[in-house]
Amino acid sequence: MEGLIRRMEGRPSWQRWVLVLAVQCLFLGGFVLAVSKVGVVVRLLAVALTVATLPVMAYLGRTLTCEGGPMRGVDRRYLREFIPAMVAYVAIMIFVWPLLRQVEQSWLRALIAVSPSLPIALLIRAMVRYVLGSDEFMQRLHLEALAIAAGVVGFVSIAVGFLVAAKVVALDGSMLLLVYPALCVVYGVALAWSKRRYRA
Repeated sequence: MEGLIRRMEGRPSWQRWVLVLAVQCLFLGGFVLAVSKVGVVVRLLAVALTVATLPVMAYLGRTLTCEGGPMRGVDRRYLREFIPAMVAYVAIMIFVWPLLRQVEQSWLRALIAVSPSLPIALLIRAMVRYVLGSDEFMQRLHLEALAIAAGVVGFVSIAVGFLVAAKVVALDGSMLLLVYPALCVVYGVALAWSKRRYRA
């Protein structure tokens, strides 16, 4: 992986972005296939594809932010904590979440319904430990990215909430599931932007 980073550093920025987007498409494609109504073998292969792309995305992300060289200890620890939590989340969504259709007891439905949030809690813990383990400069970049992400996602959430309250659009509560992923996506983009801005 370290060799891949060194090779990609010499490439134009657009080529790095294309490769990262291609790997992300593989990740999303594997996840969609894993939750589809296909055979168990195909779903397991899709899970394996999804899991295999996680460290590749992490390493390739470093090429976009111009972070060459070997990964720091805090980066490696983050991957060690992030990947198992993500694998657990994918496994729960594929094999546990569909059981909701077959369960009638309220307490068991509630248990199944909140089960995907447990790996998410581990992901948040890994992110907090990653930020706290970084140096002061990186903590500042993380703070800037978090402020941008909170502002953007908060504004969009308020705007959509007003549209729903005015009955302009009709949405159900499941839309709340998109808030945290949206926060993570905007946070990641803002962090990459902050890193490139300071390096420039």
